[in-house]
Amino acid sequence: MKKVLLTVLLVALIGCFAFAKTMTIGFIPMTLSNEYFITMVNAAKLEADKLGIELLVQAGQRHGSAQEQMQIMENMITRRVDAICIVPSSSQGLIPVLRKAEKANIPVINLDTKFDAAALEAAGLKPIPFIGTDNYYGAEIAGWFALSLLGGEGDVAILTGVAGQQNAADRRNGFYDIISKEEGINIVAEQTANWEVEQGYNVTQNILQANPGLKLIFASNDNMGLGARRAIDEAKKDVVVIGYDAISAALDGIKAGTIAGTIAQFPAEMGIMGVQTALKIKNGETVPNYVQTGSKLIYQGNVDWFKEYLSQYE
Repeated sequence: MKKVLLTVLLVALIGCFAFAKTMTIGFIPMTLSNEYFITMVNAAKLEADKLGIELLVQAGQRHGSAQEQMQIMENMITRRVDAICIVPSSSQGLIPVLRKAEKANIPVINLDTKFDAAALEAAGLKPIPFIGTDNYYGAEIAGWFALSLLGGEGDVAILTGVAGQQNAADRRNGFYDIISKEEGINIVAEQTANWEVEQGYNVTQNILQANPGLKLIFASNDNMGLGARRAIDEAKKDVVVIGYDAISAALDGIKAGTIAGTIAQFPAEMGIMGVQTALKIKNGETVPNYVQTGSKLIYQGNVDWFKEYLSQYE
């Protein structure tokens, strides 16, 4: 009798292990061609490993790859992942696939670039929890820093991100709303460079030719700022560059004195909290609709501290 009971228990245990399913989170950064998102993914992987979660990472080729992201999400929905963390390439353009995820009862966690709340509501979708930076406030910090460097006067240009992305609008508007209040400041150019280094380089060449007295460029991300810096150096101009994102090449530029400063976000925290939030939702816990991960001006006085912080996610 004891032997029979032991056999039954053993079969039951084997059955439990056979049907046990590791939680799988689909993780979709905007692209993996930007160090900022690599930091986010690396931190998310560390957290997922710690929690025993499988992280399925896929991304489009470029920052504006909304169609690729839709296909990736559809594949993940078909695979029946337990949750999806995404940095959307479009704040409005992913509505159809968000509907599919909701219909499949797969929760979506929005990281870094915010979905348009009005568009979600108009589509009849439930609110999607957001984890990220207040990009408007971060750009305001950049604006205050620019005013301090310029002494309240000079010609300024703004390089903007992908049109239709909420963080692109917020960064432009936050900087503009601070800098434009100063009577001595002239905003002589605003052009998109779509978050890309080469586009930042090409756009800045044109801006410099049209505005020989330019004093400062605010690049809404460091990729564009690095491209701008190259164009400025080739033109042998004395133009200050302020960036946004605090990637390592920009931090090196700050140490060398070629970049004045950058606004640090904390993509590692976004990745970690995205994984944690997905697990909480799976466990039936209530999660907040908005978690702000903070922003900070990085300049020569604190750049070494921030480089050390980032090193743990390389």
